[in-house]
Amino acid sequence: MSSSYVENAGESQSEFGKSFSGKVWRLHKPDERTVETFIQELDIPEKLARLIVNRNVHTVQDAMHYLDPKIKNLMPDPFALKDMDKAAERISNAIINKEKVTIFGDYDVDGATSSALLKRFFVALGVEAEIYIPHRINEGYGPNVSAMEKIYAGGSSLVITVDCGIVSYEPLAHAKSIGLDVVVLDHHLGSERLPEAVAVVNPNRHDDISPLKNLAAVSVVFITTVAVRQVLRQRGYFDNVAEPDLMLFIDLVALGTVCDVMDLVKLNKAFVKQGLKLIMQRTNKGLATLVNMSNMGSVPKPHHLGFIIGPRINAGGRVGEGSLGAKLLSTEDGIEALKIAKKLDELNYERRIIENDVFKMALEQIESKKLYNNPVIVVCGNDWHLGILGIIASKLKERYGKPAAAISVVAGEGKGSARSIPGIDFGTAIAQAKNEGLIVDGGGHAMAGGFTILEENIPTFSEFLISKAHSKDEQLRMAKVLHADLVSTVEGITFDLAMLIEKAAPFGSGNPQPLIVIKDALVIRVAIVGQEHVMLIIRDKYSVANTPRTLKAMVYRAADKKMLDFLMSSVGKVYNFIGSVQFNNWYKEKVDFVVEDIATL
Repeated sequence: MSSSYVENAGESQSEFGKSFSGKVWRLHKPDERTVETFIQELDIPEKLARLIVNRNVHTVQDAMHYLDPKIKNLMPDPFALKDMDKAAERISNAIINKEKVTIFGDYDVDGATSSALLKRFFVALGVEAEIYIPHRINEGYGPNVSAMEKIYAGGSSLVITVDCGIVSYEPLAHAKSIGLDVVVLDHHLGSERLPEAVAVVNPNRHDDISPLKNLAAVSVVFITTVAVRQVLRQRGYFDNVAEPDLMLFIDLVALGTVCDVMDLVKLNKAFVKQGLKLIMQRTNKGLATLVNMSNMGSVPKPHHLGFIIGPRINAGGRVGEGSLGAKLLSTEDGIEALKIAKKLDELNYERRIIENDVFKMALEQIESKKLYNNPVIVVCGNDWHLGILGIIASKLKERYGKPAAAISVVAGEGKGSARSIPGIDFGTAIAQAKNEGLIVDGGGHAMAGGFTILEENIPTFSEFLISKAHSKDEQLRMAKVLHADLVSTVEGITFDLAMLIEKAAPFGSGNPQPLIVIKDALVIRVAIVGQEHVMLIIRDKYSVANTPRTLKAMVYRAADKKMLDFLMSSVGKVYNFIGSVQFNNWYKEKVDFVVEDIATL
């Protein structure tokens, strides 16, 4: 909960009171006929029916898939993707002929999971495959000419790029010139020009008409393995070789999907729901080691993947060796897994220290220049560590509810990372900026992107992003709105309610955790927990019970002084709260409330 908008709240007064964070609370008003249809046809409670309709689910069949998403029911024909036939044929040839293959990946979680999944697939088929992850500082993102030379010299005849490659024109042209075949498996936005490759499989390439635009790269890789297995089956390869069970790779698909902030709808939701079950079974040695070391303390959920596991895997690429994540997720050696997991944990600690220092500098820049008034926040600094720019942009986006970009400048050149909000497409904006000569290079997808820019062009680029956002004023306003699914009392926040909500899980981007408004709650106790969290004990103001039920309400990351002062002086006062219900980690059949915002009456 941030107080950043208090001075500029404007619309913060609503039927629920005046919001502390300056956001507007609105209660969803779903179509009553659809709600009634779901209640009758699906035999579900009214609250669950309303929640489903609130998530833009309008037909009974879609509601059934929403509540019980199954990969087999939602999996597309792999060959609906452009060039999949060419990719599957070339990869199948490499497998049948026992060629040496190199998997060229990105250094983030999506890249690591994509690389590890593909290597596991090849290993299961007895094919030699190496993973090449470029060094973030020395080589930058994506394929480069030098790397193609090294891979060719190492004996590989096929390179498969994963989570990169769609705009790697020169490196892939060079690979072709020296006799190195390349298959591109990517999901980033490109241009009408395609790189020179045997096949370019990317649901976001300009001429792909498949309805799969929202897939992470790891999902594209998984679907490719389905296609390859199908071709191998047709060619009789499995007459003497066991078919790999591709469902054993779904934990990696879930991890990459969540960490790359893909919408958890339809197929993605099915991937993540099944993947979380597999993670709980600890079938992947490397992932299991990292999960155990992280002490998650509960059944894995998307939150754990995005905020506990993902940052540790990312730490290698951010402040250490970029290949560590892919090595961890692809190893079958328990000793090696423990060694890598410990190293990633150490690097993650180092990353947090660097990140905190840069984040403080970014906040000072924003506050001193009042950049929070802009529809897009762009910050820059000298020699900020390149590995944490994406995290800084993401944290700024969360804090201010606006798209954000963080740029590090060295010797007149800036490297930047950007993170957006739903409705404002940063990938397209970066592509347009490149076409107009505002940036040297760049790419990405709707919610995130990276770019290289001359220092002198940063102000112009910032104005360019601001102008793009101004055309999306409605999306910016919506980012300041909290949409509630239910209104309740403290007494109504029960274990049974949490179990009902869980039927709509997993939650994340595109399928947000349901928000509940608790009206007229009396604060009876306040305590600081850890370094930046606050715990409130609340009960109903108008309870008629002799011993009114109390509820623990957590306000996470409440270190802001205004917020802290407000919370510490709240005992004995009555407020409305908006937030989500969660299961208590320590006591069975108990629930807590996670506060998103507070409104004064």
